[in-house]
Amino acid sequence: MERCENLSYTRSLSPGKAYFYRLGEKGEMLPIDVDQTRILGQNSDFQKGYKPDYSPKPTSARDFGYGNPQYIEACYVPVGSDDIYCRFSLRVQANTLKPNECSNDSARQVLETLSKQYSKSGGFNELAERYAKNLLMGTWLWRNRDFRNVEIEVKCGDDSVLSVNRAHRLQWAEKWPKEAQSALKTLTKYISKGLSDKSDSYYMDVRAKVSVGWGDELYPSQEYLDEKVEGKPTKQLAKTLLPEGQQTASFHAQKVGAAIQSIDDWWAPDADVAIRINEYGAHREYGTSRRHPSTQQDFYALLKDADLWLEKLSDTDKIPDEVHYLLAVMAKGGLFSNGQPKKKG
Repeated sequence: MERCENLSYTRSLSPGKAYFYRLGEKGEMLPIDVDQTRILGQNSDFQKGYKPDYSPKPTSARDFGYGNPQYIEACYVPVGSDDIYCRFSLRVQANTLKPNECSNDSARQVLETLSKQYSKSGGFNELAERYAKNLLMGTWLWRNRDFRNVEIEVKCGDDSVLSVNRAHRLQWAEKWPKEAQSALKTLTKYISKGLSDKSDSYYMDVRAKVSVGWGDELYPSQEYLDEKVEGKPTKQLAKTLLPEGQQTASFHAQKVGAAIQSIDDWWAPDADVAIRINEYGAHREYGTSRRHPSTQQDFYALLKDADLWLEKLSDTDKIPDEVHYLLAVMAKGGLFSNGQPKKKG
């Protein structure tokens, strides 16, 4: 495919901010408060005792016996609450059908035809099933998934309501119970329509009911701080407002989206984990890249051969994993500009 100076796609999945709450005696929403607390931590980090070359620093034994005072924010289940809830909205749009911006007409035609053929071959069903799995498994709860029980409820724009109990026991690559499998099938069909149909709006409200113990620690998003500010906690948690104006713990929309888009297990034939969709297969937990340019399996290397993938897609019933990955990155959205074109003359 010819090089494209300017190329971008609008994301197809748009999650909102997720908010935590509990229910009062009358069914009203009550906040999950974020506490500010001062703790005495330990002096245990590497740099305290060692230089980069592993040679010991000139310290005394007493230096490690003193505490490390910290001012932080933390979040806990209120005493008396057996269940807490976390909820967000999700909008699905068919934005992979054509680029949002493409400065090369030939490239635009290839990409639009590739997406059309992918849809015709049932490719969006594969992406939709993977997104649906992460929604119903409660992957988007992150560390808050590991509690006594998690029940997921999804209300779709077509008025269907899907629910899965013991969602925290579901696994990505294992067979699901009959009820959960039925919900997955229905949600997959709905999301697939949203990814391929420009004529209508597809949206859903997703809610998790989490069974907890009194005083359990919860894990909202953590705010990124550019610098320490005197008198302010050095660790701050995300917050938002409930309908009555009370401040409650929350997840950033980006954190929710990262979990939903953790569907890439195409990066290796024996891949043992589905990582977040990324142009270079960034695997944060391992501090590495699964699609380094040297593998020629990164988004840009595969995009360059989009016309060849279109030919393969047209000649076979089985969609190549590389094409699934390409369309998944387009669904993620982003600016994929390919640099300045060479000047003539």
